[in-house]
Amino acid sequence: MALRRGFKTDAEWYAQDVRRELGIPETGKLCPWSLAKHLEHIVVDLSSFQKEHPLDVARLRQCTGAKGFSAVTIHKGTARLVILNDGHEKPRQTADLAHELAHGLLHHVPLPLSDETGVRMFNARDEEEAHWLGPTLLVPGPSAHAIARQRLSIEMAAAQYGVSKELMRMRLKISGAFKRAKAAGWR
Repeated sequence: MALRRGFKTDAEWYAQDVRRELGIPETGKLCPWSLAKHLEHIVVDLSSFQKEHPLDVARLRQCTGAKGFSAVTIHKGTARLVILNDGHEKPRQTADLAHELAHGLLHHVPLPLSDETGVRMFNARDEEEAHWLGPTLLVPGPSAHAIARQRLSIEMAAAQYGVSKELMRMRLKISGAFKRAKAAGWR
């Protein structure tokens, strides 16, 4: 599904706007847990349900990879509770939380978790937007360009921003940072 015209520009605006609100420089690292607190989203680790629901938690943790349980936002009135799979590595948790916060920033209308047959419900357009905005919040264009100018390795840049190497590589590529760096003789 294609993003609506202008959405990528809007995503960069959101990334800079939340940095201004949190007092972070435009190329600074964004902590999604701090953003969650600022947005009044409550973040709860999946493991906190272990005692009351051991089989459910074990089943959710058993599913790994792209199809595994990462995070979910539960709405009650205006309150938002994000349940985050803390069994994943920290860079994945960071990306998963940023994805959930993107839904909140974009005011996506919540859907029930599943239909009457138990099939997971989601809005494909909303998911695509959150899939784009989440990584942009973590590594916005100005950050990607600064990383390229500084000639940081993917590994160093990923560690600096607390994200996976895959997310960092993707943001450097789609932001045009690699191409601009090469054209300017930085790389």
